[in-house]
Amino acid sequence: NNNNNTINNNKRPTILRIGRPAYQIYKSRDPDTDQRCLSFELSYPEIDTRRHQPRYRFMSAFEQRVDTPADRRYQYLLVAADPYETVAFKIPNEPIDKGEGRFVTHWDVEEKKFILTLYYLDAKQEEQQQQQQEEKDKQNNNNNNNNP
Repeated sequence: NNNNNTINNNKRPTILRIGRPAYQIYKSRDPDTDQRCLSFELSYPEIDTRRHQPRYRFMSAFEQRVDTPADRRYQYLLVAADPYETVAFKIPNEPIDKGEGRFVTHWDVEEKKFILTLYYLDAKQEEQQQQQQEEKDKQNNNNNNNNP
């Protein structure tokens, strides 16, 4: 039966993992806004920069299976780069500032370092951002209603 061969051909190739990347985490506050800031710096000295670069994603406490039971006060920042193991950082599950310069990633090909910096919104900023989003949504709805 040839059906099995096509299924096996679609599998992702197995990659030999070489361990975890070295990393440092910096906590700070913005001197102007007093927002909490986290900066993650990961080193990948053995990465083939022509073929790979780090990727990241956020995972909810309910998606992961390491910390049980799930605690909704936290979320996880995952960073992956072949051939290294994926690393996960447990961070507060609070709104992240997506404003310009407030959520930044940088892949330094020469140094083979990946830096991700994020700022948390404070309550006042969160409220302002929600109001701005609601205004944008209203404008989009109005524009959609005006177009036949």
